[in-house]
Amino acid sequence: MKVLMGYFSSESNAHVSAQMTYDEYIYKTGDDLLDSMRVRDIFEDAGITPIPSFMAVGHPGGLVASDAFAFISSRILKGVKEHLHEIDGIFLFLHGASNVIGLQGGSGEHYIVREIRKLTGPYLPIAVVMDPHGNLSSEFVNNCQIIRCYRESPHTDIRETYRFVAHRFVELLKNRRNIHPVYRKLPLLLGGERCCSWDEPMLSINKLLNEIEADERIMSCSYHIGYLRHDNDTCGAGVIVVPNSEKDVDYANEMADKIAKFAIDHRHDFHYTGVWGEAEEALQKVMEHQERPVFLTDSGDNCGAGATGYSNFVLRQIMNYKKPHNKKILVSGITDPKAFDALKNETIGKHVSFDLGMGEDALSTPIHIEGKIRYIGHVLPEFKDRGNYGKAITVSLDAYPIDVVVLGLSYSYTEIEQFTSSNIDWTLYDVIIAKQGYISPDFAKVGKYTIMSLTDGPTNQRTERLDFKRIMRPMYPYDDWKD
Repeated sequence: MKVLMGYFSSESNAHVSAQMTYDEYIYKTGDDLLDSMRVRDIFEDAGITPIPSFMAVGHPGGLVASDAFAFISSRILKGVKEHLHEIDGIFLFLHGASNVIGLQGGSGEHYIVREIRKLTGPYLPIAVVMDPHGNLSSEFVNNCQIIRCYRESPHTDIRETYRFVAHRFVELLKNRRNIHPVYRKLPLLLGGERCCSWDEPMLSINKLLNEIEADERIMSCSYHIGYLRHDNDTCGAGVIVVPNSEKDVDYANEMADKIAKFAIDHRHDFHYTGVWGEAEEALQKVMEHQERPVFLTDSGDNCGAGATGYSNFVLRQIMNYKKPHNKKILVSGITDPKAFDALKNETIGKHVSFDLGMGEDALSTPIHIEGKIRYIGHVLPEFKDRGNYGKAITVSLDAYPIDVVVLGLSYSYTEIEQFTSSNIDWTLYDVIIAKQGYISPDFAKVGKYTIMSLTDGPTNQRTERLDFKRIMRPMYPYDDWKD
């Protein structure tokens, strides 16, 4: 038996001007693809040969350029065409939050599965692993045999989810039956910062999913939080329950209704996790806290949700802070390709003078910086061998106790390892600013105090203020209703 494997990940924020072009993706083929998908051994141990098609890994960013997606999708479909005569199934990772410029419906993931079905017909088994921050549609669901997303947000169970789905897929391939996921679209459109799995009501939803999934009549089930950074009719939460056999469909429908009802009944319980505050209040709390280190997240410019990283609003906040303090502060980081280009060939210790801020809007108003280059490294360890690509340049300001990381690419600092790869001694700082929403688990472990600042920007957490015209209505929290 043989299984074709493919991967497409792109989280598209329609509120930023930058596009995801060809060069924004990391591409893998062959053994690199198979090893990256974490399940090669499961198939091989079962006597199933995995066949690689194509893998495109994009960081969260803007809308996907049409030519970039045409290249990616054509490579995945080329693999299907070439191996159609010999494969017994298809195993995919499809994030679920892409939006492709000029593509009917917008979703690259939905297009890929639709086009695969045109080649395979309706019966070849397809299993899809998804990110919970991805959108679904009835057509997409009906085109698959298994769909399962991660349980945890932040995503600490990625590997476990891949392997869970692979084991279930192996069993299906060896005992073929005609099954499809049961799907419920929910009138809930909530950002990830209100849907952390360590907090209610997600904690109880995941407990319910685990209980249902333990039943032999159910192959898998998942709660899809959805993605709200573009205006699309697929936006919103969803429930997927996969029956173990055709005779279990009625029970799967019953369980899907049970999960959906629980989530809708507890819609008012979804809330920001952890400590949060309006921008001025959040900064004041950080500056007055006595322990160290303290983390503040610039939630309106969260690169992990597709923001550009251009906002220097929090940096200007700190520079204008009037109360006396003795805090040493790290701003990690600000994306400005022009400033980065001016610095990328300079050396540690060099005094520099430059403007920081893209000037796209009030949040990225240029600030004149005078200071010395303190650290040079790379925002991600995997960029170390790629020259200036992904370079992180930390500048110590002359007139303020502030160090700021200047980046040419929009990446969030979410792990201590990134400070190490950037050659930054993070232990020297009292306050660390990170472009995140909810605090990452790695930073939460070491932070003595963490707070999410409700800043403005392309990942504004006050989702009620976003303008939607194409979503299903009513949709909570934009609308509410009496039970």
